[in-house]
Amino acid sequence: MRAPRPALCLICSAFLLGSLVHPLAADVIHLTNGGSIEADSWEQSGEDLIIHQDGATIVIPRADVSRIEASPVRRDPRQGERPDDAATPVDESTASSTAAPSRDEVLNRISKLRRRIHDYPMARAENTMQLLALHNYLGERSYLGRDYDDALAQFKAALDLDREDARAQLGQAATYFATGQDLYARSILERALATHSDDTRLLTLLGDVYNSQERPEDALEVWEKAQSLHPDDSVTRRIETLRRQHAVDQSYRRSDAAHFTLKYDGDRAGPELEAEILDYLENRFPDLVTRFDYYPIQPIVVIVYPARQFYQATLADANVAGLFDGKIRVPSGGLRSLNDEARKVLLHELAHAFIAGKSRRTAPRWLHEGIAQLIEGKTTSPAAQRDLAAEFSAAVPPESWGSTFSYPSSLSFVEYLDRREGFFRLVKILDSMAAGIGMEEAFLDVTRYTLEELRRSWGESLLPESGE
Repeated sequence: MRAPRPALCLICSAFLLGSLVHPLAADVIHLTNGGSIEADSWEQSGEDLIIHQDGATIVIPRADVSRIEASPVRRDPRQGERPDDAATPVDESTASSTAAPSRDEVLNRISKLRRRIHDYPMARAENTMQLLALHNYLGERSYLGRDYDDALAQFKAALDLDREDARAQLGQAATYFATGQDLYARSILERALATHSDDTRLLTLLGDVYNSQERPEDALEVWEKAQSLHPDDSVTRRIETLRRQHAVDQSYRRSDAAHFTLKYDGDRAGPELEAEILDYLENRFPDLVTRFDYYPIQPIVVIVYPARQFYQATLADANVAGLFDGKIRVPSGGLRSLNDEARKVLLHELAHAFIAGKSRRTAPRWLHEGIAQLIEGKTTSPAAQRDLAAEFSAAVPPESWGSTFSYPSSLSFVEYLDRREGFFRLVKILDSMAAGIGMEEAFLDVTRYTLEELRRSWGESLLPESGE
């Protein structure tokens, strides 16, 4: 039962990290007489330098300029490159700075631009373009910080300025996709591609959405188009994986229930098994909704394979009884009806789906596997407890105890946390990580103890003389 693979963060890899702009700080024009001028933008015209500042234009002889101190942040690329940048003397100590502007600085700049748009109608187009870039920038920062409500608000503000801005459309769709709202994401992307048909970022994200919705042919089509326009290794891997999986399951039957989409080999698993699987999953769904305080918006895809085809499709190790990689994948093993072991596997993988959704795919493997084993009803055996106690006693240095993954240790630690803190606090930790708080900080905030302290206390509880 493999832990979920790290989620593919399309908007980070294909767009955000490569195209954040900071249209905020001004260049400083240093004059030979010792004075200086802050410039929103500037250009060289013959022997003169034309400086734009607060809606006004200043023209000075180029000979009166000693140097131009470039802003440490980049302009929106749609505004073009500055003329003669390569030949301009730059203060390297300033240019080397990469500090991003604070949110308050960006908001102040937005307020200033809105006043300019009102006061200087002749410069409306330029100022609106800068305002659009700033809203997109804030949206991207909020997305990366997992403040999805603010991200959506910022991208909406950008689209209010230009409803066909590809950057804002991509950001809005990616935010909806990250929060499990695939239908909204797909609608935005399909509409955006009507105008930006060759935008590989939009195409790649749409392929991710189609794949999530179990539309493999559509996903392959848009990924292959993106790849033909701009080859990318991450898209190549997506295509190869989906082709391998689809070669196995393309003839499978599909059955839809209230909260699940089930695909299965109808030649080997009859309708009775299909009905049993869906009934079991639907019956367990409300309990997990209550325990995790989380309601999946999209149907959870479940694919049931004959054993050999499971390993062909997933490339999983021979000892893996099921996995969750955004979809639940399990081998049927020739079953004609559910037995207790099959129910445990399904419940374990369903727990992974809830853990991934609740934490927005940030939970570490040990926490995933520990909670999933707890949910399926597994308990740590006395032999495993003795082995873990011996490992704790022999740990050098003591701080290293419990930091490496194993299924027994993850279950034992989560059992200890459940007894000590209660399951609701584990859920709060998942919530904190979903909001962008790191794992160590999330544990400290919720339990008031560091992970190292909790692991040491867990280790002590395993020793024979411990009262726990």
